[in-house]
Amino acid sequence: MIMGERSAWRIGLWSAMLLHFAFFLTIGMSRHWGYMSCDLGVFDQAVWNTLHGNFLHYTFTIPSFATSMIRLGMHFDPILLLFVPLYALTPSVEWFTIAQASALALAAWPLFLLACHIFQSEKSGLIWALVYLMNPFLLSAGSWDFHPITLAVPFIALGLLAVVKRNSTMLILSCLLILTCKEHMGLAVAGFGVLWWFRYRDSKTPMLLIALGISHLLLVFYIIMPYFSPIDTPLMLGEQLGSLSRYSWLGTSLTEVLHTLVTQPVFVWERIVEMGGLAYWGLLVTPYLFIFPFLGLPFLLPGLADLAANSLSMNPMPKGIWAYHSAGLIPLFTVAAIFGVERMSRWQRNISAPRLAGLILTVSLVAGYVSLPLPIMGAANFWAPNKILNWPDSGAQTVRSAVGSNASLSVQGNVGAHFSQRQSLYLYPDKVGEVDAIILHLASPTTNIDNFPEHLASINWLDGHLRMDRREYLASIECLLANGEYGILLWDNPWLVLSKNTANSQPEDVPRKVKQLRSEWNVEAAEYQNILEKQKLNYQSHSSCFH
Repeated sequence: MIMGERSAWRIGLWSAMLLHFAFFLTIGMSRHWGYMSCDLGVFDQAVWNTLHGNFLHYTFTIPSFATSMIRLGMHFDPILLLFVPLYALTPSVEWFTIAQASALALAAWPLFLLACHIFQSEKSGLIWALVYLMNPFLLSAGSWDFHPITLAVPFIALGLLAVVKRNSTMLILSCLLILTCKEHMGLAVAGFGVLWWFRYRDSKTPMLLIALGISHLLLVFYIIMPYFSPIDTPLMLGEQLGSLSRYSWLGTSLTEVLHTLVTQPVFVWERIVEMGGLAYWGLLVTPYLFIFPFLGLPFLLPGLADLAANSLSMNPMPKGIWAYHSAGLIPLFTVAAIFGVERMSRWQRNISAPRLAGLILTVSLVAGYVSLPLPIMGAANFWAPNKILNWPDSGAQTVRSAVGSNASLSVQGNVGAHFSQRQSLYLYPDKVGEVDAIILHLASPTTNIDNFPEHLASINWLDGHLRMDRREYLASIECLLANGEYGILLWDNPWLVLSKNTANSQPEDVPRKVKQLRSEWNVEAAEYQNILEKQKLNYQSHSSCFH
């Protein structure tokens, strides 16, 4: 009977993990095939270029620079190199979605084992694994394009299990993999070292991990990233780079950032509050009934890296419950809550740990449901795709055949990941006038059309998918059609391909399509006309609509 019960809880866990994986695999594939992915093009091009001898190079970036970039100048995530053998088998951008869905689901297993160890109950292990799987921040991370930080999640969970089981070898191996996922993960590894010391007062393993973490941090921020960065400093410390300049208010180097943090703590705290840091922290602890992660506070030490990176960002996106940036924090908050519940049940004998865990699971289920990216009653449906399920579009293959494999391209943001296996790919309207062809998809992938308020992130609205103002986007098409530099190579509604090597013939329904979109996308005529006239004047002065 005991063995049967044990098997039942494990079967329940693996069933939940499989459903979680299948759900986010479906969401990720449908998102890509529904032309809602932009960041995938960055990773696809970097890995494809590496396979073809051009180490982690990519050109499909915001903002674009005069030459191609090496990925390590933007973020330190060499874990991307693990995809190169997969691309040697078959070069498919879908590998990233498979990897992300797998990583987020598999992290439940070490958390299950950890909770079983603490409570001596596989039922409790299953409950806490479900608490993790249903966390709204984790569900949001799974709903995005792939990002390397999600690959750190199972290794963070494994590291926590290693600490609890006092397995230093497992912890060190986990930390080595964590270091390959993001530039600030050295601080996380140092946090694991402090956590180990806090639990066991053993100095050997903590000293090794702290030295490893700090060395990694210094090496990455002072040598690797500046060397590969086009501005000689980590891009997010650079100034006047739009949404990339997340930390320039602290300084333009790690030294300046640390100096500001140490010498101006009041100023830094005021900015954190002003930028929504307290609300962000509140959202993180809400699924755990607020108090329980604080009762297991030492287990949050490895999370200081992500907490600092997200809280100090001028861009509100990393603090959003709908973003992917907090994925690595969820195993840490879950384990801290596990120890908080265990401690509370010891302090108050009349409080049942299983009941508290069940209550936390209930709150997590409700919060997770509310954050689901689906058009169902009560759910956020943050991305609001035109269709719930999408399938590969033969039109994209038609376009690839039309432009060829060697042409340099300027491609609309939300379709770029379908053309990124080439040396020269730029985010439209970058490099217009220089590239061989321009690829546009005259349709919105989302029902979110209107502009979002400026103080909030707009990545899920039409302009965010286009990576430009929709009015400027439509005006640019009219400008391109009028100036004759590019002729229409292919018009297969909604696909529009313009090429330098094509006569400037113009099907009548292309201008008609633009006019139709102006109406559907709520573009005001007077405002639009001013933008169009300005772009035409730019062309007359600079031989380009976009100066």
